[in-house]
Amino acid sequence: MKRVLVCEIIYQTTGERWGIFPRDIGEFQARLVSDERIINNSNTNTIIKRSAKFEIISTSFTPDEKNKRHRKALEDLVQELQQAGWEQQPEQGTEWYNLTFRKR
Repeated sequence: MKRVLVCEIIYQTTGERWGIFPRDIGEFQARLVSDERIINNSNTNTIIKRSAKFEIISTSFTPDEKNKRHRKALEDLVQELQQAGWEQQPEQGTEWYNLTFRKR
């Protein structure tokens, strides 16, 4: 019997830019999931694919669904996953970008 792989898209801060208006630099990451939880969040071996990096205002702490760059980074990552054979599932996490995918 073939094992079913599950991944979820999360947001990860990867750096910061200082200035008058400090910003976090981050990316969406598709990570393998076990029992519907991210496997060891600090383990880079669980990362399947990454989005393009983007900036967010440091005080917002999370990507904004209304921001075109944030949506585009997510859409491009979703497209890459689907091209690699991952199927998007109806389940979704707490954040707008927490999409779940399965692959057989």
